[in-house]
Amino acid sequence: MQKFHLVVFAVFALLSSVAQAIKPEPVVLKGAGNEVTLGARMQILEDPESHWTLDQVRNQFASRFRNSDSSALSFGFTDSTIWLRFAVDASDADGSWFLVERYPILDELTLYVPSPGGGYKSFPVGDTRPFSLRPMDHRSFVFALDTDNGGETEYYLKLKGKGALNMMPMLYSAKGLVESTYVEQLIQGLFYGSLAIMLIYNLMLFLSLRDNVHLHFVMFLAGIIFFNITVGGYGLQFLWPETPKINEYFWLSTYVIALALALYSRQFLQLAQRFPRYDRLLRHYLILIGTAFLLQWVLQPPYSYHLSTCIALMTVVLFSWLGWTVWRQGFRVARLYVLAWSVFLLTIFLYAIGNLGLIPYHAIVPYLPHIGALWVVVMLSLALGDRIRFLENERKQLALEAQQNLERHLADIEQMNQDKSMFLQYISHELNTPINWIGAADTLGSGNAEDNDVDVWAMVRKGQKRLIGIVGTSLRYFDLSDRNQPPPVGACQPMWMIDALVREQSDRIEQLRLALRNRVSPNLRVRASESELKEVFAMALDNALRFSAEGGSVEVVSEVNVAEGFAHIQIRDEGKGATADQLEKIMEPFFVMGSRHHEEGFGLSLAMARVMVEQIGGQLWAESPGPGRGFSLHLRLPLAEYEGAGTE
Repeated sequence: MQKFHLVVFAVFALLSSVAQAIKPEPVVLKGAGNEVTLGARMQILEDPESHWTLDQVRNQFASRFRNSDSSALSFGFTDSTIWLRFAVDASDADGSWFLVERYPILDELTLYVPSPGGGYKSFPVGDTRPFSLRPMDHRSFVFALDTDNGGETEYYLKLKGKGALNMMPMLYSAKGLVESTYVEQLIQGLFYGSLAIMLIYNLMLFLSLRDNVHLHFVMFLAGIIFFNITVGGYGLQFLWPETPKINEYFWLSTYVIALALALYSRQFLQLAQRFPRYDRLLRHYLILIGTAFLLQWVLQPPYSYHLSTCIALMTVVLFSWLGWTVWRQGFRVARLYVLAWSVFLLTIFLYAIGNLGLIPYHAIVPYLPHIGALWVVVMLSLALGDRIRFLENERKQLALEAQQNLERHLADIEQMNQDKSMFLQYISHELNTPINWIGAADTLGSGNAEDNDVDVWAMVRKGQKRLIGIVGTSLRYFDLSDRNQPPPVGACQPMWMIDALVREQSDRIEQLRLALRNRVSPNLRVRASESELKEVFAMALDNALRFSAEGGSVEVVSEVNVAEGFAHIQIRDEGKGATADQLEKIMEPFFVMGSRHHEEGFGLSLAMARVMVEQIGGQLWAESPGPGRGFSLHLRLPLAEYEGAGTE
């Protein structure tokens, strides 16, 4: 019997030591300052069936409590009920102390405080419960602790919810609570004040400018504000204190933000005009979020929360990529857009995985949407200003280009008027000349002098020939000037073309006793239209022969610049030459050297030659030292190939 008593005593002693071992270490408030981090001083019990009572937790399952190993408590999404136990030693505590939990979107949080007459008094709070149940009018969960009687007191917290269960409980003295609340309200006031100012400002811009991009930004800001006041506890505190059901629809702001952002980005980045492929992608994205929005009403928490979180992450990733891609393709105004969404992507990503329990919970996690949203608002506001400046510069550039085009068109019109006037003067003169000849022929013919018949018919034939020449040459010039495409080109050999022309003009050259030397390299090959290049050489030689004095000389030489890919051909004579004024006008149509009454040309040969040369990528110009000192015509033609030595 004595042995039995010893065994019973040993068992009771063991149970007493175990019970003593699992009791939480009390938090001593004396000398603790103004705040104490409580998370690491708590003990945790998980109720997987979610129906244990406080008595069962205190007695039957008390041994199942485990010590917390972190000041930030993160349980993620769970169907279990979480019980927390902590003890406070208020002996010689200075003033009142408060338990504060700043994560305001816990669905159900209940504090059990020992009653003076025995038992425990409960304080049920949470964002699914009316705000009037809270013991203190504060967006966070604030409970006054019983520190007046001193001694050690044990408290219990019951935590349950459909969303992520995250906590960072703190103990504050009255002074610490006032100071921390003051700082928090100052920061929150700056945050919401900035959002409100930007919303009103962009609304005024929309009403003033009627630019929808500002209206879309207002929608975006409204979604950001609704999301933050909902998850931040201010909505339940000030706007719908007795209707906590509204808090469950915080995900609506996700779709408002996604829609507004899609419309904003489409117009801000000018996707329809500049990047139609990305515009089509955005249309598919809108269909996707529309489908997700309908599905959101069917799904039950926490799956609905997961869906809205996935939509938020997809939205930020999509528009970060979109802004970066558009920026890389040269749309400079997107640079601030990219900077805004890159930082916002990081903050939302950390907030999402923090709520999902994928990373250790930290006190800054609830404020990540505030930080990201404020950053985006500031950057996108600057981006709107940058866009206005970009569009203004683009408008100025377009206005400048339009002005330059107008001036160019006016100059073209003025030149056309001058050409028209010159053409009319030329035609009137040229028509007057053969008419005078015909009149003279009629006068001669009326004298019945048989000797004059030959002269009469010669004048008539000469007038007819000149009229036909005027019409044909003019039509040829206008056809060349008006064609839109250059002629087909190939490899041509100028030396052999000139040589053939010299043989054709041999009788004329011999009659004028001219010395004509063709010094063009036989190996020179240029890219040109063979028929038109031959026509240019024919005109150049005709001018040289016409204006050369009897017994003079004409020389054709060539030079090659292989580095630049051009050949330079020069036809020079020792004839009448030209003045500086004549050289300026000599390439213009209908310009004739000397008097029209004594010249046989029509003033179009060099003008046609210039058009034909320029249309194959060459150049044509004239030089002369002065009247009576000779004349040189220069052709610069693109090389086809060159096999000979350098300069001839």
